[in-house]
Formats: sequence, C-alpha cells, structure tokens
Amino acid sequence: MAKLFNISDWNEQSWWNTGGTRDKKIYLNPEDGELYYFKQSFKKGQRDYKHEFWSEIIASEVGQLLGFDILSYHIAIRGNIVGCISKSMINQASEDLIEGGKYLQAFDNAFNPENTKLRNQYNFDLILNALESFNKKKHLKELVETIVFDALIGNSDRHQENWAIINVNTKFTVGIHQIERSLETGEIDKMPKLFKKILKAVYTVGGKIRPELQTARLMLPEQTRFAPIYDSGCSFGRELEDERVNFMLSNEDEIQKYVAKGLAEIHWGSNKINHFELTIKLLESEGFKGFILDSLKRIIEQFDYKKIEQIVLNVDKSIIELGNSNFLPRERKELVLKLLTLRLNKLREIYSQYK
Repeated sequence: MAKLFNISDWNEQSWWNTGGTRDKKIYLNPEDGELYYFKQSFKKGQRDYKHEFWSEIIASEVGQLLGFDILSYHIAIRGNIVGCISKSMINQASEDLIEGGKYLQAFDNAFNPENTKLRNQYNFDLILNALESFNKKKHLKELVETIVFDALIGNSDRHQENWAIINVNTKFTVGIHQIERSLETGEIDKMPKLFKKILKAVYTVGGKIRPELQTARLMLPEQTRFAPIYDSGCSFGRELEDERVNFMLSNEDEIQKYVAKGLAEIHWGSNKINHFELTIKLLESEGFKGFILDSLKRIIEQFDYKKIEQIVLNVDKSIIELGNSNFLPRERKELVLKLLTLRLNKLREIYSQYK
C-alpha cells in the first residue's frame, strides 16, 4: 500500500533539473538524507488532469505485483498540495541517470523532440540503432518489457525522457557531467573570466557540451543498468473528464473503443500505432519475440484480480482518513479496474496467438 509523506518541512533542492513535462520538484528528506522527486498532476490551460498522480501510484503498485522493475511512488502532501513522490533512483555520488533522449540526439543530431512536427522521428528503429551504437543493446530487453507494461496500463507518454539508463561514473564522465550541469544552472558564469573562457573553449560549442564529449560520456561507462520504469501516470484514462467517465461506465462499448484507440508514444516507422499493434510488431521482429512472450506470460500468471482490486480501491485510504478532498473518486477506480481487465484480456489473446 502507498505510504503517505508529509514533506511540508523538507528543503527544496532548486539547483537540480528534472526532465519531463510535469511540475516536478526535488526535496531532501531530513530523515534519510536522500533526494525525493515530488510530482503534481498535469495542469496547463484548460487541461487539468487532477487525478493523474493517482494513476502513477496505481501503475507502480500494479507493476510491482506483476514482477516489473518499477519505481515506487507514494503519496505526498506539501501544505495544501497533494501529489506523488519517489526516491531518487541513483547514488548521486557515483551514478548518472541518462535519459533516452540523450542517446537518440547523440546518435542522430537531426532528432529534435522539441519540434512537434517531427515527432514521428521518435520510433523504435531510432531507439534500437542508437542503443546499438553506444553498446547498450543489452538493455533492449528492459525497454521492450516497458513497452509491454505500457500496453497493460494504456500509458500514452513513453517519450524519450521517460526511460533511461543508469551509468556508473568514471572520473572522466564525472568531469563532463559537472561541466554540463554548470552550463545548465549558469554556475559557469560565476567562475573567474579566464577559467570560464578556457572551459567554454575546450568543452563547449554553441553554449553546450561538445557532441564528441557527450558521445564519450555515453559510451565510456562499462557498468550500466536500465532504470526502473518511471513516469507512467499518463494511463488509466487520467485525461477523461468526470462526465466522460460516467458515460463510459454505463456504455461498455465506449470503454472498448477507448482501449482500441489508445496509442503508444513510440512510433513504428513514421506511424503512431496502438499499444497492441506495437506489441505484435515486436513479436514479429527478429530478436524480440522471447522478451515479449516472457513478459506476457508473467503478467497472465501473476495477475490476481483480488489483489489488483485491493490496490486500486485502497490507494487513497490514507488521504481519506485525513479528510483531504484529493481522493480518487469511486467511479474512476471502477474505470481503472475495467480498463486493466480489458487490456489484460487483449494481451492474453496476443500471447495465445504467438506463444
């Protein structure tokens, strides 16, 4: 069951940057001295996905029940703000979290995730080729397992910053990382002029770390591991308005349509396809069938509806006991369970066809 953290007195570590599109801040836990990431639900303009952080927590607990290597998310309160919180995945002194986008951009400098017109560049072949070029092909197993997990929960946002590889640093990569961070934070501008001038001349071009140094930083570490699955909150219909949720619950066909229309963020070629189609494409591709079937088999064998139901129905128990209004409505819990069941059945069909 998700724990409840009151982080009102924790100190924000404002000099740390985080990837992604959510309002995410880093705090130091005074009890264990570790860094924790506090994330609120997505809110921008008319889009207010206020229940999104509950999807993150449910995805985490369901994933762990089904044997996935997934980051633990818990409930956190800071003043009157409620969100989810996770402990840092790395040892800050000796490890470096490299988001997938770093590998993709270092491999293909034409890849520009900021350009929305070019989002179809983000496809499985690009990921495959980039990881192979940096001798990280061994991590494709975990990436494919992540894709299968996304098919189960309906996650629509597995973009290039929502998967990563953890590197054990060498002295060289530590140096590059420190210079890159000083550029990002503006700390380099506080250095003596001569020292700053030398650093920029040797290590940077256009205000950024030289591409060849970035490549070396990604290539050199021999000890690496795939990061636990994280940032899975764009799932379980978290974007649906309350009226839509109620309508879907009274119309089973609407839930079926919603499941069928859900698209994976990772493209196949230049096309964005649904999660099940992406799973099938990988099953039919050389080298991935075994990984997919193993993941599907484990999901099917370990999916215990009673345990899943307890996770979903009790996820907000501690918040309700506090009398806080940021609980997850009963109707949304019901929808989560229906979506999970339908998606499981679809994955079971795929497994039966390809095993």
